[in-house]
Amino acid sequence: MKDMIKTGLILMVYTLVAGLILGFIYTSTQTAIKEAELKNTIDAVKFVLTENGNLLVKEKVIKEAVLKGSKEEEKEIFKKGTSAVLTPVLNFDTERGKVYVLKGYGIGYGGKVITIASFLVNNKKIDLLSIRVIEYSQETPGLGAKISEETSQKRFYPIPYEGLKNGVKVDKDAGKSNLSPEEAKKIGVVKISDVMTGATITPRAVASTIDAMFEYLQKEVQ
Repeated sequence: MKDMIKTGLILMVYTLVAGLILGFIYTSTQTAIKEAELKNTIDAVKFVLTENGNLLVKEKVIKEAVLKGSKEEEKEIFKKGTSAVLTPVLNFDTERGKVYVLKGYGIGYGGKVITIASFLVNNKKIDLLSIRVIEYSQETPGLGAKISEETSQKRFYPIPYEGLKNGVKVDKDAGKSNLSPEEAKKIGVVKISDVMTGATITPRAVASTIDAMFEYLQKEVQ
């Protein structure tokens, strides 16, 4: 009995010390993690607000908007199937008109694939300007994880209003693999099978995210 109590006390001390160490590591890294996430978001928003190498909005305005939005609790504000649009919704006045920047996700092979996208809303039309996939860590290396490559992401934008109205699909789902990437975008098809061969679920998650964002803007903004 005495040995059991002694062993129990020793294990309790080890567990307590391990818990304290883990707690210290967790709390001491949270600030750095949040700062890295904020920088990642700012960089993504700057990317989707860049056209021909020039920012559509002043960098200072972008940073202020992202920082203000980061103080809000992130919520799902619109769902379509397994995809969702998240808060905050950012909007900017540009020379071309009002540009909305949305964050959303679709379900990939290993979980949520998170995308930030910019849309030009003008004269009752909505055009997709650009996207940046910011979270894909659970996708399969060499397959779905190729969504991180610029070559893959460029296939998703720009898509004009006429294409978005059709509902965005990857070429395999649309049966349009014979089209060129630019021809495909005009009708809302993302030709991706040649640059992400063997990966369908991940690009489909990004396409469905764009589709959900477009429907949200149609209902809530126009």
